[in-house]
Amino acid sequence: MGKTIDKSNLGYLGIDFQYKLVKYFMEDHNFFNEIANIVDQNAFTDQLLKRFVGTIKDYYNKENIVPSYSTIDIALRSKANDEIEIKEWEELINKLKNLNYEGNTLVKENALKFFKQQRLIKAANKMLEKVGKGDIEQFDECQQMIEEALQSDAVDDYGYSIFDLEEKALSADYTVSIPTGVAGLDDILGGGIDKGKIGLIIAPLGAGKTTVSTAFASAAASQGWKTLQIYFEDDDVDITRKHFSRLTDVEACEFKRLDTNKKTDIKNILSHHPDRDKLAENLRLKSFKTGEMTVGDIKNFILKLTNKGFKPDLVILDYFECLELEKGGSSSDSEWTREGKTMRKLEAMAKELNIAMWIPTQGNKDSIMAEIVTVDKSGGSIKKGQIAQVIISIARTTEDRENNRATLALLKNRSGRGSKIFKNIYFDNGLSIIKCDEVEELDSLKEWEDEQARIENRNYVEQIKIVRDAINSDKKKM
Repeated sequence: MGKTIDKSNLGYLGIDFQYKLVKYFMEDHNFFNEIANIVDQNAFTDQLLKRFVGTIKDYYNKENIVPSYSTIDIALRSKANDEIEIKEWEELINKLKNLNYEGNTLVKENALKFFKQQRLIKAANKMLEKVGKGDIEQFDECQQMIEEALQSDAVDDYGYSIFDLEEKALSADYTVSIPTGVAGLDDILGGGIDKGKIGLIIAPLGAGKTTVSTAFASAAASQGWKTLQIYFEDDDVDITRKHFSRLTDVEACEFKRLDTNKKTDIKNILSHHPDRDKLAENLRLKSFKTGEMTVGDIKNFILKLTNKGFKPDLVILDYFECLELEKGGSSSDSEWTREGKTMRKLEAMAKELNIAMWIPTQGNKDSIMAEIVTVDKSGGSIKKGQIAQVIISIARTTEDRENNRATLALLKNRSGRGSKIFKNIYFDNGLSIIKCDEVEELDSLKEWEDEQARIENRNYVEQIKIVRDAINSDKKKM
């Protein structure tokens, strides 16, 4: 008969499991927040990990947030007795940073089960101790201990006082924002789109969804953020040319017509561009076939990419309608219902993987020549807009397209100011450049509507004057 496995500590799951678990503590703050109250550092068999987790818990209990690698490095150094210990902590931190994310779901599930099991065992032992002493009258207290152990992971079952979350709410480290590179938009968003959240981009047919995607991807990557740009209807060379156009000020369509001398000049610009190394390191492009990829497929690809050492901070999915929609609960579910379920899946993925997402979506036919694209001009299910934390839109009239101009509107911002309109922004499809410099800004849709009413009224008055002048002129001739 085989020897019974001792499951009293994390050792039975292996040392690799323990290292991965600590990595997730450090890098998946939502996960640690959920189980912080049941994590026991003494369950770790590796002494360094035991002290490391104890330091995480001490900091978390004091500051109410998970420390960053740089912060915990300082905390550990302050406790070190000599240079050897400092070296050990440096090596441990580097090891955690370089671990891949393979099996993250399995590790988290097993950790939660283990810590809950240990909490339950402790509660049961206390209860047996009381019962063994004949303290039957304390049955209610025993029952409460068991119930608390079983509910130990339900950290938000009973809600919070606002002041319970004071430190998190006031901490600049609690949310991480990925910039768009469009100064006016980043300012009002508080730095950009937050990790764990989805931004929806409503744009009419041919307005420049891929231009926005390319501009946002390039700006984030050039500022050091790991960025994955996924596209369906463009090929790899086309997207590469759009990025090269931003770097060289040569329109993307011109690259296929370069002579030898001009090609040499372009290569020279690219090789010496100050953002070259950052873009090479931080930007990944990936094409998929339209209608063949579900959200689950996208998630699996991101996890595989992460395991290869590239963990995205930002994912841009160009565009929503190219995804295979989630199957409904019944065969009668409408396309709109399936769109809502697909958007919910994307929302869950963004939170679980702690990534920011921008997702362009098609505007309806009323959006094509609209001077401003509002939420009601989005195609498909309104649930896409309801679920997204941020919504922006791009409107381009015929005149705008001829003059490299557009109107960018912030229609929804769940974390801050609700709306803002940037009229006459610079929007160059050929160079994939968007700028909000020297534009007219309106603080709300109401302000835009009032301005439109004034313009219409002025035009009406001018038309009346023209008609009146024509009548008076005819009278004089008579």
